[in-house]
Amino acid sequence: MEKGKFGIRLSFYAVVAFLFVILGYSTPLFLLAGVVIVGEQNEWASRQVIQAVCLQVVSGIVSAFFGLFHFMYSIPILGAIWGTTVGVIESLVSLALLIFAIIAIVKTAKGKEAGVPLADKFANWAYGKVKVQPVYQQPVYAQPAQAAPVAPAPAAPEAAPAQAPADVCANCGAPLNGGAFCTKCGTPAAK
Repeated sequence: MEKGKFGIRLSFYAVVAFLFVILGYSTPLFLLAGVVIVGEQNEWASRQVIQAVCLQVVSGIVSAFFGLFHFMYSIPILGAIWGTTVGVIESLVSLALLIFAIIAIVKTAKGKEAGVPLADKFANWAYGKVKVQPVYQQPVYAQPAQAAPVAPAPAAPEAAPAQAPADVCANCGAPLNGGAFCTKCGTPAAK
């Protein structure tokens, strides 16, 4: 890994930043972030330190959120339940941050990206490195070649239903239905 403007390896900044997250030292972390972003002006190191700052901010937000409900501890029975719930949630968040920080330390010590979920996207966004997600497109299948449309053969004239000549009117062709006169035109039926 290359050295920065101050003669310090750039991966050192990232490792120290994530160590500050593990130890919960927010003030030294923010000072280190300032030195790396403003002083070193190295994009890779700055993105790693930004990811560490994001982890520290998440920890602070969780603590501040539960601090808003500090009054719950004074309620006799509910306070004990609330305290246990808050303790479990804060422990799980701290464990997740610890795991992310340890993984990030191992990766950045080798000069690779820390890859902290969501924090890496924010750091890349801050430096204008937005990864374009590939858009899934339906595969286009070739249609089988179709033969030229065949003109239909001229239709044969429809044959009239075979009826006895006495059952239809000789004048208009309407059915007589057994009557003596056509119900349509009044012509007498031929017998």
